[in-house]
Amino acid sequence: MAELNEGSSGGYREEAPRVAGVRAGLFGVGPVGARWDAGVRSVAAFVLPAVLVVVTGHPGAAFFVSFGAFAVLYGEGRPYRVRWAVVLAAGAGLLAATGIGALLGEVLAGSGIVARALEFGVLVVLAVVAVYVFDAARLGPPGALFFVLVCSGAATAVAGGVPGTTILACTALGVGGSLLASMAGALRDPQRPERMAVETAVRAVDAYTAAHAQGVATTVGRHTAGDAITNAWAALYDSGPVDREPRSRLVDQLLTAHHELSTLPQDDPAELTEGQRFPLARPALGYRLRRPLSWDAHAVITAVRVGIACALAGLVGGLLGSARPHWALLAALIVLQAGPNRIQGQVRAIQRLAGTAVGLGVFALLMQLSPTGYALIAVFALLLFGIELFVANNYAIAAVFITPVALFAGGAATSTEPLTTLMSDRLIETAVGVLVALFALHFVLTHAHRRTFTWTENRIRSAALTLVDTLRTHPVDTTNTELRRDLQYELTGGMRAALDSLHNDPEWTQPRWPRHASLIREGYDLLAACWTVPTGERLPDPDGWARRFRPV
Repeated sequence: MAELNEGSSGGYREEAPRVAGVRAGLFGVGPVGARWDAGVRSVAAFVLPAVLVVVTGHPGAAFFVSFGAFAVLYGEGRPYRVRWAVVLAAGAGLLAATGIGALLGEVLAGSGIVARALEFGVLVVLAVVAVYVFDAARLGPPGALFFVLVCSGAATAVAGGVPGTTILACTALGVGGSLLASMAGALRDPQRPERMAVETAVRAVDAYTAAHAQGVATTVGRHTAGDAITNAWAALYDSGPVDREPRSRLVDQLLTAHHELSTLPQDDPAELTEGQRFPLARPALGYRLRRPLSWDAHAVITAVRVGIACALAGLVGGLLGSARPHWALLAALIVLQAGPNRIQGQVRAIQRLAGTAVGLGVFALLMQLSPTGYALIAVFALLLFGIELFVANNYAIAAVFITPVALFAGGAATSTEPLTTLMSDRLIETAVGVLVALFALHFVLTHAHRRTFTWTENRIRSAALTLVDTLRTHPVDTTNTELRRDLQYELTGGMRAALDSLHNDPEWTQPRWPRHASLIREGYDLLAACWTVPTGERLPDPDGWARRFRPV
């Protein structure tokens, strides 16, 4: 383990946390109770418009509604005031990806090497762009996969004779169903998303406070509490102005928790005062997309690795003579899209392969039953519910449900090929994809996490020194809230980079962990000092603060 290090914040000692192994990740299944609501929404987003498609006389096209129904997944956890816009934006992206796929399908109808090369080129570019956007903007799950999936699915279906206009119309209906399903909860409990975010923040602060009282506080715990506070503020801003009068109970709860976290090291913390008590939420999307434009940034490294792996997986699949080598591309994307460390990547790869094998058995059973119309809708609804229930808890179980959905959506149900051929191709292509993804994790940009580790340290120092230099001549007030917000954003990135590096390369990371953790603690202490300085007053001892962040 790493050497112990005296931190300047709170006087506690710290070492790098232990890293869980592959086995722990493979067999762990988290609680699924919290996912029931999301599962019901995913089902409703598909079922309502799919029934409409069947009623209007197009039972064979009902499952294409799922292309647009995936949009509901992107609004999970967002306050209702902005959720509709998030779902609509995701729906527009899915509709655009479907349209691109439909155009590709027209080209693929003529087959040939040029047509296949064009298909792979488009899918790889789409994967790279989508992965960069999701990683850079820290948008979280479900990530880039569904945009590439619907594009390839539409291409295959159109090449097989399904009219592109039918697929686009069904996708649009699915987007409409997503909007209705995602917003329905506002009628019952309009404040639930922001309330959950505030409750999570309060629990994180309470946990850190208890650890601090016992002398076992760590920078990881401090980061967890700070990140939860930031996410809660973002949720409250998304739900409306936080400084309106009278203030909501949730704003007061979060103010209290934020103040408690900021004044924790003090024996006699100051009272919470009015004025600049409302930190800004997350940076704007444009800032988040521009910030990681560096070869050392996690988003760029992940996008490059995905591009190489997807292209290689598709090439290997094609060389093996598969009629659907894009399945290998999708398998590689699933493993790599979140930019996982090597341990998490191995877990995801093994779970993907195992889940696919079982899912193929489910698909074979469904093919024997040959559901159509309302029966097909019911089957799809159950599969979508299973995906949502387990995708965040155990991917092997989720892949059992994902596999038949992907096969149906990709036109496998209407294929004239023997079922055994379809199943063997799927299993082989999945194996190719996950093996190529594992190769990319270990041998493509092998030490990139080290560069990201150092790059985030430099970003933290730069953001902190910029803030301190501003506060030399300006009081702590609303004119420098953006600088404090940007420092918080860099601190979050620094901790994520440290944990990623620890999983990828513990021997290299552990000796560097104390210094990195100390830098992050100093950043949080600076933010806490700004929080507790009375409005209109200067930051005490700016020279001392500047010395803490200058490179050694």
